[in-house]
Amino acid sequence: MGSAFSYKCTNPDYSYEATVSGGKDCGFCGEVESMVCLDCRELIDVLTAPAPDLKPIEPRCDKCKVQNLRKFYPGRTRCPKCGARLRKDPNSDVLWD
Repeated sequence: MGSAFSYKCTNPDYSYEATVSGGKDCGFCGEVESMVCLDCRELIDVLTAPAPDLKPIEPRCDKCKVQNLRKFYPGRTRCPKCGARLRKDPNSDVLWD
């Protein structure tokens, strides 16, 4: 099982929020990594190695199917919509698979 957290935009005029692992994580479906899609401007978890063999694959955005991705770095990566800081909600820990 993996863990996911809510990351919220700190811009008071904008309410962007995404629930992602915040880095590399693993569950029954395989390994994922949190990334920003530069085309659809979304923070997402991207499958990087599907189960059961966990053989690495080229990551793609699930929404727009492109590979124009950038790794997410908590505390450094900005809101993909407006450029403001993203803040992790410490009370938002959920398990996923």
